[in-house]
Amino acid sequence: MAQNRPLDEVAVRTSFARFRVGSIVEGIALLILVGIMIMRYVVYGGDGAFTSTSPFWESVSSTWSPIHGLIYMIYVVLAFDLWIRMRWGIGRMLLLMFFGVIPVLSFFGERWTHVKVNNDLARRPTLQDAESQA
Repeated sequence: MAQNRPLDEVAVRTSFARFRVGSIVEGIALLILVGIMIMRYVVYGGDGAFTSTSPFWESVSSTWSPIHGLIYMIYVVLAFDLWIRMRWGIGRMLLLMFFGVIPVLSFFGERWTHVKVNNDLARRPTLQDAESQA
């Protein structure tokens, strides 16, 4: 079974460090996107029917939305890398992806993932454990 094989602690911690940065960047990018959408549709949206918006905020939105999409894709790749190295189940991968969808959740998800990584590294065997015993 894959979970019984030792984890590479150095690779896991490096992968988690990348994931942590990605989580923070994704969280900030999503908050910026929400702010832009509020400015576009609520503050300068006219009658609130989502039909007339400010040309400036429409331009900002059309510029930032694909940038945020790229940041989210990078976040998913970083989550996948961590997921593979930790040999977690598919449910954990779906949860990691979900953390980047709701504003502010990526910050809490990063902390939750940090605890899970540390607990798994303490509980499961690592290659570094085997080297230190040799």
